[in-house]
Amino acid sequence: MVPLEELKKYCEGKKIIIVGNSSRILNDNYKKLIDNYEIVVRINKGYLHRQNLYSDKIGSKTNILSLGLKSASFSANIIQSNTVNYIISPIIYSERLDYSNVYNVDRETYNTLKLELGGFKPSTGISTYNFFNRHINFSRLDLIGFDFFKSSSRQRNQLGHCYVKDHHGIKESQFFERSKDPAKTILHPIGGSNNTMINNLPVYNQSNFIVKNNRKR
Repeated sequence: MVPLEELKKYCEGKKIIIVGNSSRILNDNYKKLIDNYEIVVRINKGYLHRQNLYSDKIGSKTNILSLGLKSASFSANIIQSNTVNYIISPIIYSERLDYSNVYNVDRETYNTLKLELGGFKPSTGISTYNFFNRHINFSRLDLIGFDFFKSSSRQRNQLGHCYVKDHHGIKESQFFERSKDPAKTILHPIGGSNNTMINNLPVYNQSNFIVKNNRKR
């Protein structure tokens, strides 16, 4: 398992984007925007291992995978050969993952977030944001593909996302707005959303980044 200090060092001073799984993100092409960040974090089935089904829409780069699935076997189906640098498990009720590059978010971080949400269970998305916002010294922490369940239904979309009654989208949106640093964090607009476009997007050379090979024990 990975100690927190190792993950902090890896992310120190970096420009990070967390990619949510709203179906609205498939309404336009965000490949260049997403893949130009230094660290790309994907959530659950939004990470399509070695598949290019939606790479023209959401890019193909993944440095960190955040998994909030209860079943370790379901998580293994997503992880497959484990070519990401790190895996984060932000939900304390998930089965532990037996990989050497996994970091398990502590109970205090999870339970404090749950209290902030009025007792509602945090989604994997907001739990992932909360971990980075609370523990990581980043230069930017931006989000895309989040609409806080506004477009969600009980049927899973193409990225495996669906409405979950235990989560509260409005409270999660309110928590995001009051906890973010406006100078360092934006929620990028996506197709069908009402957000205002932000133009100051970072540009990087992807050749500077190395994806590590399988680390499963």
